[in-house]
Amino acid sequence: MDTVITFLSSFGPQHWLVFGLILLIAEMMTGTTYLLWPAVAAFLTALISMTGATSWVVDVAVFAVLVIALTAFGRPIVQRWRAQNNAEGLNERSKTLIGTRGVITVFANGTGSVKIADTVWRAVSDEALTPGQTVVIDSVDGATLKVRAG
Repeated sequence: MDTVITFLSSFGPQHWLVFGLILLIAEMMTGTTYLLWPAVAAFLTALISMTGATSWVVDVAVFAVLVIALTAFGRPIVQRWRAQNNAEGLNERSKTLIGTRGVITVFANGTGSVKIADTVWRAVSDEALTPGQTVVIDSVDGATLKVRAG
């Protein structure tokens, strides 16, 4: 126990900065935001420690309180921001097809195929469509496009 106390009592502002940098580097490698708040808390503790008005006990207490507070308040804010800024349709090529136009290649009994750019897709429609007719994609269900005359 004496070793831990000796180690913590030797912690100065520069040590808190290095600790914050290590946590920030680890956060950048993982990208989870779990280590972001302790890193910010370490930087803030370093700023407080630079005033010279605190002892190592107060520094550790400030760090602990900041980690808890920043995690409790910051993490939900970042999660909400990530959800709002999530790219729609990222890695979902079929979702980007909604509203685009294609040409019927084969169609009979409400089922057929549509060519969009250089790809042929399976298509269904409630309308009677003929080969060569232009259609608009209304929705996507897996690899099947719901189309209408357009």
